[in-house]
Amino acid sequence: MNVQQAVEAANVTSYQMRNSFSNHYSIPGRLLLNESVPESVRGELRGMGYDLTFRRLTSGPLNAIHFDWEHGSFWGGSSNYGEDYGIAW
Repeated sequence: MNVQQAVEAANVTSYQMRNSFSNHYSIPGRLLLNESVPESVRGELRGMGYDLTFRRLTSGPLNAIHFDWEHGSFWGGSSNYGEDYGIAW
């Protein structure tokens, strides 16, 4: 994937680690998946015992910059979750 494809790809939120905000809860085995995750992947995850929930947006805005040192260039990408951008020079 290039950077733009990566920030637009379906992502997964895990509740395994303790939350760093509020009451610091942890929900082992629970995953929040993007609605676009294929049924084949959902079935495999359920088969492993995961408790799945789904949403259209599974994270806040994502921004990334790839530093391509070999070619001396920077490549940026921003998700379509908001009005965001990445800057590099």
